[in-house]
Amino acid sequence: MATLLAQFSAHFPVWNTIRAAGLTSYLLMFVSVAAGISHSFSFFKPKRKKQFLLVHQSSGWFGLLFGMIHGLVLSFDQSIHFPLSDILIPFTSDYKPISTGLGTISLYILFVLIITSDFIKQLGRKTWKAIHFLAFPGYLLALYHGITSGTDTQQPLILGMYSITGCIVLILLFYEFNTSQLLRTKKSSGKLKNALYYRVRFFYPRPAWNDGYCVIPPSAKSVIPVT
Repeated sequence: MATLLAQFSAHFPVWNTIRAAGLTSYLLMFVSVAAGISHSFSFFKPKRKKQFLLVHQSSGWFGLLFGMIHGLVLSFDQSIHFPLSDILIPFTSDYKPISTGLGTISLYILFVLIITSDFIKQLGRKTWKAIHFLAFPGYLLALYHGITSGTDTQQPLILGMYSITGCIVLILLFYEFNTSQLLRTKKSSGKLKNALYYRVRFFYPRPAWNDGYCVIPPSAKSVIPVT
Protein backbone atom coordinates (compact mmCIF):
# COMPACT_ATOMS: atom_id res chain seq x y z
CA MET A 1 0.00 0.00 0.00
CA ALA A 2 2.84 2.36 0.85
CA THR A 3 4.44 1.64 -2.53
CA LEU A 4 1.15 2.39 -4.31
CA LEU A 5 0.81 5.71 -2.47
CA ALA A 6 4.40 6.62 -3.31
CA GLN A 7 3.81 5.90 -7.02
CA PHE A 8 0.57 7.89 -6.98
CA SER A 9 2.30 10.85 -5.29
CA ALA A 10 5.13 10.72 -7.82
CA HIS A 11 2.78 11.07 -10.80
CA PHE A 12 0.15 13.31 -9.18
CA PRO A 13 1.27 15.86 -6.56
CA VAL A 14 -1.30 15.00 -3.91
CA TRP A 15 -1.39 18.32 -2.09
CA ASN A 16 -1.76 20.26 -5.35
CA THR A 17 -4.59 17.95 -6.40
CA ILE A 18 -6.31 18.44 -3.04
CA ARG A 19 -6.03 22.21 -3.26
CA ALA A 20 -7.15 22.40 -6.90
CA ALA A 21 -10.16 20.11 -6.32
CA GLY A 22 -11.19 22.02 -3.19
CA LEU A 23 -11.01 25.44 -4.85
CA THR A 24 -12.84 24.16 -7.93
CA SER A 25 -15.57 22.63 -5.78
CA TYR A 26 -16.01 25.88 -3.85
CA LEU A 27 -16.21 28.01 -7.01
CA LEU A 28 -18.76 25.65 -8.56
CA MET A 29 -20.82 25.77 -5.36
CA PHE A 30 -20.69 29.57 -5.49
CA VAL A 31 -21.87 29.57 -9.12
CA SER A 32 -24.67 27.14 -8.26
CA VAL A 33 -25.91 29.24 -5.32
CA ALA A 34 -25.64 32.54 -7.23
CA ALA A 35 -27.47 31.12 -10.26
CA GLY A 36 -30.15 29.59 -8.02
CA ILE A 37 -30.83 32.93 -6.32
CA SER A 38 -30.81 34.80 -9.65
CA HIS A 39 -33.31 32.30 -11.07
CA SER A 40 -35.89 33.54 -8.55
CA PHE A 41 -35.72 37.19 -9.67
CA SER A 42 -38.95 38.19 -11.40
CA PHE A 43 -37.39 40.76 -13.77
CA PHE A 44 -35.57 38.06 -15.76
CA LYS A 45 -37.31 36.67 -18.84
CA PRO A 46 -38.30 32.95 -18.89
CA LYS A 47 -35.49 32.14 -21.35
CA ARG A 48 -32.90 33.69 -19.05
CA LYS A 49 -34.40 31.89 -16.06
CA LYS A 50 -34.01 28.55 -17.85
CA GLN A 51 -30.35 29.36 -18.45
CA PHE A 52 -29.86 30.18 -14.78
CA LEU A 53 -31.58 26.92 -13.81
CA LEU A 54 -29.30 24.90 -16.12
CA VAL A 55 -26.20 26.59 -14.70
CA HIS A 56 -27.51 26.08 -11.16
CA GLN A 57 -28.05 22.33 -11.64
CA SER A 58 -24.93 21.50 -13.66
CA SER A 59 -22.55 23.48 -11.42
CA GLY A 60 -24.08 21.78 -8.38
CA TRP A 61 -23.38 18.33 -9.80
CA PHE A 62 -19.79 19.17 -10.77
CA GLY A 63 -19.25 20.91 -7.42
CA LEU A 64 -20.26 17.70 -5.65
CA LEU A 65 -17.91 15.68 -7.90
CA PHE A 66 -14.89 17.87 -7.21
CA GLY A 67 -15.79 17.99 -3.52
CA MET A 68 -15.69 14.20 -3.38
CA ILE A 69 -12.34 14.19 -5.16
CA HIS A 70 -11.07 16.80 -2.70
CA GLY A 71 -12.07 14.63 0.26
CA LEU A 72 -10.99 11.25 -1.06
CA VAL A 73 -7.55 12.36 -2.28
CA LEU A 74 -6.84 13.50 1.29
CA SER A 75 -6.48 9.84 2.22
CA PHE A 76 -3.42 9.68 -0.09
CA ASP A 77 -1.68 12.60 1.58
CA GLN A 78 1.49 11.59 3.41
CA SER A 79 2.28 14.89 5.14
CA ILE A 80 -1.00 15.03 7.07
CA HIS A 81 -2.45 11.58 7.68
CA PHE A 82 -6.19 11.52 6.98
CA PRO A 83 -7.86 8.14 7.54
CA LEU A 84 -11.04 7.65 5.55
CA SER A 85 -13.05 7.68 8.78
CA ASP A 86 -11.73 11.17 9.60
CA ILE A 87 -12.89 12.36 6.20
CA LEU A 88 -16.34 10.80 6.34
CA ILE A 89 -17.14 11.45 10.02
CA PRO A 90 -17.18 15.16 10.93
CA PHE A 91 -15.01 16.53 13.77
CA THR A 92 -12.92 13.35 14.19
CA SER A 93 -9.78 14.60 12.44
CA ASP A 94 -6.70 15.66 14.38
CA TYR A 95 -6.02 18.42 11.84
CA LYS A 96 -8.32 21.40 12.48
CA PRO A 97 -11.30 19.23 13.50
CA ILE A 98 -13.87 22.06 13.50
CA SER A 99 -12.96 23.39 10.07
CA THR A 100 -12.58 19.98 8.41
CA GLY A 101 -15.79 18.75 10.07
CA LEU A 102 -17.75 21.73 8.73
CA GLY A 103 -16.33 21.05 5.28
CA THR A 104 -17.60 17.46 5.49
CA ILE A 105 -21.05 18.66 6.57
CA SER A 106 -21.09 21.13 3.68
CA LEU A 107 -20.40 18.30 1.23
CA TYR A 108 -23.18 16.20 2.79
CA ILE A 109 -25.61 19.11 2.45
CA LEU A 110 -24.68 19.48 -1.22
CA PHE A 111 -25.23 15.74 -1.70
CA VAL A 112 -28.73 15.94 -0.14
CA LEU A 113 -29.61 18.95 -2.32
CA ILE A 114 -28.50 17.17 -5.50
CA ILE A 115 -30.37 13.96 -4.64
CA THR A 116 -33.64 15.72 -3.73
CA SER A 117 -33.59 18.28 -6.56
CA ASP A 118 -35.78 16.16 -8.86
CA PHE A 119 -38.27 15.00 -6.20
CA ILE A 120 -40.37 18.12 -5.76
CA LYS A 121 -43.61 16.26 -6.55
CA GLN A 122 -42.85 13.39 -4.17
CA LEU A 123 -41.68 15.60 -1.30
CA GLY A 124 -44.19 18.41 -1.74
CA ARG A 125 -43.25 21.99 -2.55
CA LYS A 126 -42.97 23.16 1.09
CA THR A 127 -40.71 20.26 2.16
CA TRP A 128 -38.63 20.56 -1.00
CA LYS A 129 -38.21 24.31 -0.47
CA ALA A 130 -37.24 23.83 3.18
CA ILE A 131 -34.56 21.31 2.18
CA HIS A 132 -33.19 23.59 -0.52
CA PHE A 133 -32.86 26.49 1.89
CA LEU A 134 -29.95 24.44 3.29
CA ALA A 135 -27.97 25.58 0.24
CA PHE A 136 -27.20 28.88 1.97
CA PRO A 137 -25.75 27.49 5.25
CA GLY A 138 -24.04 24.78 3.19
CA TYR A 139 -22.31 27.43 1.09
CA LEU A 140 -21.31 29.43 4.17
CA LEU A 141 -19.83 26.29 5.75
CA ALA A 142 -17.81 25.67 2.58
CA LEU A 143 -16.62 29.29 2.64
CA TYR A 144 -15.55 29.01 6.28
CA HIS A 145 -13.84 25.66 5.57
CA GLY A 146 -11.91 27.10 2.65
CA ILE A 147 -10.76 30.19 4.55
CA THR A 148 -9.72 28.41 7.76
CA SER A 149 -8.38 25.12 6.33
CA GLY A 150 -6.90 26.16 3.02
CA THR A 151 -3.15 26.69 2.93
CA ASP A 152 -3.60 29.20 0.07
CA THR A 153 -5.79 31.59 2.07
CA GLN A 154 -2.83 33.81 2.95
CA GLN A 155 -2.31 34.54 -0.74
CA PRO A 156 -4.03 37.83 -1.69
CA LEU A 157 -5.57 36.37 -4.85
CA ILE A 158 -7.24 33.46 -3.02
CA LEU A 159 -8.35 35.61 -0.09
CA GLY A 160 -9.75 38.16 -2.53
CA MET A 161 -11.63 35.39 -4.35
CA TYR A 162 -13.25 34.22 -1.10
CA SER A 163 -14.12 37.81 -0.12
CA ILE A 164 -15.65 38.75 -3.48
CA THR A 165 -17.68 35.57 -3.89
CA GLY A 166 -18.94 35.73 -0.31
CA CYS A 167 -20.01 39.37 -0.74
CA ILE A 168 -21.80 38.59 -4.02
CA VAL A 169 -23.85 35.84 -2.37
CA LEU A 170 -24.73 38.10 0.58
CA ILE A 171 -25.81 40.91 -1.79
CA LEU A 172 -27.96 38.52 -3.83
CA LEU A 173 -29.53 37.12 -0.66
CA PHE A 174 -30.24 40.62 0.65
CA TYR A 175 -31.83 41.67 -2.65
CA GLU A 176 -33.89 38.49 -2.90
CA PHE A 177 -35.12 38.90 0.69
CA ASN A 178 -36.13 42.52 0.09
CA THR A 179 -37.95 41.74 -3.17
CA SER A 180 -39.82 38.82 -1.60
CA GLN A 181 -40.84 41.06 1.31
CA LEU A 182 -42.13 43.69 -1.13
CA LEU A 183 -44.11 41.05 -3.02
CA ARG A 184 -45.68 39.81 0.21
CA THR A 185 -46.57 43.38 1.17
CA LYS A 186 -48.16 44.03 -2.23
CA LYS A 187 -50.13 40.79 -2.07
CA SER A 188 -51.38 41.53 1.44
CA SER A 189 -52.33 45.11 0.51
CA GLY A 190 -54.11 43.82 -2.59
CA LYS A 191 -56.08 41.35 -0.50
CA LEU A 192 -56.96 44.15 1.93
CA LYS A 193 -58.17 46.38 -0.90
CA ASN A 194 -60.32 43.58 -2.30
CA ALA A 195 -61.78 42.87 1.14
CA LEU A 196 -62.60 46.55 1.69
CA TYR A 197 -64.10 46.81 -1.80
CA TYR A 198 -66.46 43.91 -1.30
CA ARG A 199 -67.30 45.12 2.21
CA VAL A 200 -68.26 48.54 0.83
CA ARG A 201 -70.23 46.90 -1.97
CA PHE A 202 -72.12 44.90 0.64
CA PHE A 203 -73.07 47.90 2.78
CA TYR A 204 -73.35 50.39 -0.07
CA PRO A 205 -74.78 48.54 -3.07
CA ARG A 206 -74.63 50.23 -6.42
CA PRO A 207 -77.93 51.94 -7.31
CA ALA A 208 -79.93 50.54 -10.20
CA TRP A 209 -81.11 52.63 -13.11
CA ASN A 210 -84.65 52.34 -14.47
CA ASP A 211 -85.81 54.48 -17.40
CA GLY A 212 -83.20 57.09 -16.66
CA TYR A 213 -84.05 57.35 -12.94
CA CYS A 214 -81.79 56.19 -10.11
CA VAL A 215 -83.49 53.55 -7.98
CA ILE A 216 -81.84 53.13 -4.55
CA PRO A 217 -82.32 49.71 -2.94
CA PRO A 218 -84.20 49.73 0.39
CA SER A 219 -81.18 48.33 2.27
CA ALA A 220 -79.15 51.37 1.30
CA LYS A 221 -81.70 54.08 2.23
CA SER A 222 -80.61 53.97 5.85
CA VAL A 223 -77.02 54.83 4.98
CA ILE A 224 -77.43 56.87 1.76
CA PRO A 225 -79.27 60.15 2.23
CA VAL A 226 -82.05 60.60 -0.30
CA THR A 227 -82.80 64.14 -1.40
